[in-house]
Amino acid sequence: MPGDLVFCRTMAVCLVTVFAVSDVCAGDLRAGEVHAGFMQPPMDCRPHTRWWWMGNALRKEDITWQLDQMLSQGIGGVEQITMEPVYTRGNHDYLSPEYFDLIRHAVEEARTRGMEFSINFGGPGWIWGGEWVPKEDQSGVMLASMKLLDGPARFSGALPMDAALNPRDVPRSMPFIAGEDRLLKVVAVRRMGERLLADSAVDLSALAKGREITWDVPEGQWQLTAFWLTKRDNADAVDHLSPEAMSRYCETLGAKYLRAVGKHFGGTVESFFSDSFEVPIYRNGLYWSDGLFEAFEQEAGYDLVPWLPALWWDMDGLSPKVRHDVNAFLHRRGMTAFFRTFLDWCERHGVRGRIQPYGFVTDIIEGAGVSHLPEMEITAGEKDAVPWFDTRIGPREYTASGAHLYGRDIVTTEAFTYLHWEPYRETLAELKTATDAFLRAGANKFYNHGFIASPERDGIVPTRGFFAAIRISPENIWWPHYHHLAEYTARSCWLLRQGRFMADVAVYSPLANQWTESVLNARKWTREFDWGGLGALLTANGYGFDLVNDDTLQHRAAFDGQRLRLGEMTYSVLILPDVRAIPLETLRQVGAYARQGGRVIALERVPGESTGLRGHAQSDAEVREISGALFCQAAGPDGAGGKDYGQGRTYFMDTVLRREDPLNWRSAGFDPFLKALRDCVPPDMEIDLTLSGKRTNNGLACVHRRADAMDIYFIANFEDAPFNGMVGFRVTDGQPAVWDPNTGERRPLHAYERDGSHTRMRLALAPFESRFVVFERGEGQAEPPHVTRSDFVEVVSADQTGFTALASRNGPHGYRFHDGGETREGAAVVEGLPAALEVGGVWELRFPGTGLSGETFQWPLLKSWTEEARLRHFSGRAEYTAAVELPEECFGAGVRLRLSLGVVGNVAEIQMNGQNVGVHWMDGQMFSLDGIARPGRNTLEVAVTNTLINRVSGMTAFPEVPEALQPHFGTGIHKSFPAADRLLGFEPLPRSGLLGPVRILPVKEMRVRAEPENTP
Repeated sequence: MPGDLVFCRTMAVCLVTVFAVSDVCAGDLRAGEVHAGFMQPPMDCRPHTRWWWMGNALRKEDITWQLDQMLSQGIGGVEQITMEPVYTRGNHDYLSPEYFDLIRHAVEEARTRGMEFSINFGGPGWIWGGEWVPKEDQSGVMLASMKLLDGPARFSGALPMDAALNPRDVPRSMPFIAGEDRLLKVVAVRRMGERLLADSAVDLSALAKGREITWDVPEGQWQLTAFWLTKRDNADAVDHLSPEAMSRYCETLGAKYLRAVGKHFGGTVESFFSDSFEVPIYRNGLYWSDGLFEAFEQEAGYDLVPWLPALWWDMDGLSPKVRHDVNAFLHRRGMTAFFRTFLDWCERHGVRGRIQPYGFVTDIIEGAGVSHLPEMEITAGEKDAVPWFDTRIGPREYTASGAHLYGRDIVTTEAFTYLHWEPYRETLAELKTATDAFLRAGANKFYNHGFIASPERDGIVPTRGFFAAIRISPENIWWPHYHHLAEYTARSCWLLRQGRFMADVAVYSPLANQWTESVLNARKWTREFDWGGLGALLTANGYGFDLVNDDTLQHRAAFDGQRLRLGEMTYSVLILPDVRAIPLETLRQVGAYARQGGRVIALERVPGESTGLRGHAQSDAEVREISGALFCQAAGPDGAGGKDYGQGRTYFMDTVLRREDPLNWRSAGFDPFLKALRDCVPPDMEIDLTLSGKRTNNGLACVHRRADAMDIYFIANFEDAPFNGMVGFRVTDGQPAVWDPNTGERRPLHAYERDGSHTRMRLALAPFESRFVVFERGEGQAEPPHVTRSDFVEVVSADQTGFTALASRNGPHGYRFHDGGETREGAAVVEGLPAALEVGGVWELRFPGTGLSGETFQWPLLKSWTEEARLRHFSGRAEYTAAVELPEECFGAGVRLRLSLGVVGNVAEIQMNGQNVGVHWMDGQMFSLDGIARPGRNTLEVAVTNTLINRVSGMTAFPEVPEALQPHFGTGIHKSFPAADRLLGFEPLPRSGLLGPVRILPVKEMRVRAEPENTP
């Protein structure tokens, strides 16, 4: 380890020198620079980690040791966050002199290692605020209460104290108005059944005296409604809707960090962070602040007060209009008060603002677009419920889309949160698959979630950490192997920063539609829009897409025939997904795009209403007129219709997003929606499902970026089954090559076929395997000799006289060869390839350095350790040894040997005959035995490390604080829930050890002369 550490620290300093700009985003880099960056990615591309400081209970030597550990395993930076204490002693208050002394030390230590440092701009915890924020600057929520009155009569009495509930979330609604809540307004509206008569609304606020009111009730039934501002249960959060409160917050908190580490701003301290807006809110309220009534009237052009009941009840069918206007106003207010205030402060001080822009009143897409570093989250496979092929449309897609539209090249991600409900279960292979899902979604910088800053270096601390955190730290037994995933991630992030994201499909984000439905509980990340199966339909069929918002359609759009230019992006088709209400100006733009040659597809319904209150009758009529002209009626058994419109074409399909009848889910080749989409634009990645023997694609996905000299495709198989089929990429030039992010190797591809629209090739991917296919263009580049089709498993080289290929079976192998001028067909016969060998016999199994170190187990059959009572709760490293007899024919001319370990739980270090073979840390890996294996007897050694959950599950109680640390830190503050309930006795335990089958797979390399007849 010390040697590795010196190497990593030296490397880090070199990288900072070479890549002076930390956030290298090389859209226009020369090919050689891209190659070099892929081999040794800059520190900014390496995974970073959230660093949980529990009560800031740390010593400086703890900080130094932890940063050394991170760097030794390839972590390039940290995000520091203060959390609640877990020890009875040794804690340091947030913002105390002792805290800043630790921060200064941490930043200096990070600087000497070339690591980046980001700081959560609040605490303890991720909510912006704290006890130091004055009450008048804290977040508020508006609640409503009402009572019914019959007139004519004089009412003199108390205002209603029972809060109006949110019917969508009654259990988490606040049921009462408290004594500390402040009265804002009182409005009375005449009631007719369940409907409020809008023209009867009267503002009675001036009649209220304290919490009492006297009013002469007119004839009829009236609803007396009071509106209150509460600051209860707000976790001392700052008021995100008040520019003044936000400015005081940023200046006060920022000044403290400026004094402590300001000299490192823009250098080591590269950003300040805002987590998702989990500002507490009652589900029956909306975020509100002083001065908003006056600001609303100035912006919206009408007094909101008489319309306040419309936010909770129906007022003559106009409530959706008012709700939209209030939501749109709060969006603008949030963009100014929170985003602009914070980002301006960052810009003035030379740092960047990194923001998770969801869970607030603002449009996620626009919020991501203005953030210096927009951040996504939501892990594929999360909580043992979501599939790895996670096509849900949510914060990942909204955030990445905002970055694409507004020109933000780097998209960070909070990675792996709650991959499982229980920590210690995750494997490196699972983290790699989850990483692939983030890469596909558009992330190109990772923040692990995370690293517990525990002073207990050798222990397991389930109750002295943050339970939601994945333990990617020395606490985990596979930590010494994490650098493999770190290198994979860094290379992938580097390559996915080149050029720009390519997407054909613009999917309209129906936020304005959702704004008409409710103003309550803005923490709902996507405002409860049901995207149905759209994400799966697009992703599985090779279409990249962005969500596009009203701002870009109204203010940043340009039309060029079929091409729709929005901000920094260009698309070929626009989809309107189940949009009932749409801003009139947006629909006018949709119509203009279609008239000039665009393609528009409406799903489930066509827009029928406008959004705002002012001039709503005229606007509604124009929306209906435009929709009627744009779209024909869906008809026929497929519920689909299309029509020409101007120079363009539109489609309407009424059963796409939500297909309750299984018969509505067609095979991809026959699906009406996909057929219409293919009419508009062919897929960017086209899978030949027929030749692959599939009805639908259930796991292959890609992301495409284009730079000046290359097209980059990242392809991942998210299925637990291999993929082997023909795939076409919509590229017609450039030399294709496989770039391996695991090793940094770049290998030209010599087997492909061009058909004028796509470059097609056979892809063979193991379960959960991934790779980059890069098409690199050069000036005056001619089409090199290559194989267009063959029965070989791989073509390793080609020239004008023929090619060299690998075969996995004996017998004839057909091929079609293009020598640069003409194409010839032929066949080559493979002989002398021995059969595959399964490593059998008895395996010796030892557990050195454990309570079982004196024993040797003899296992004739491989099995999981969990099947043996004595090994069931063992977590650690065990060593397997087996003798392998290899016959002479395995070493014949051209024969190469590959080793497959089969199933491994979880990481395996492999040696044969005392030589390193490799480390198996992800699914489907194959290892070369060339130059290592020999005829006759060979010794195969496999050291396997499993998962920590096995040991934790077998505990009856969690470990106490080590005695040596108790003088400084005292004892633990035992908050065992949910740790005890989740971890003690956990079942089922994951498979552990080497399960196999372990196989040696020969392949034969042969030279094929591309002549009519060939012999090996």
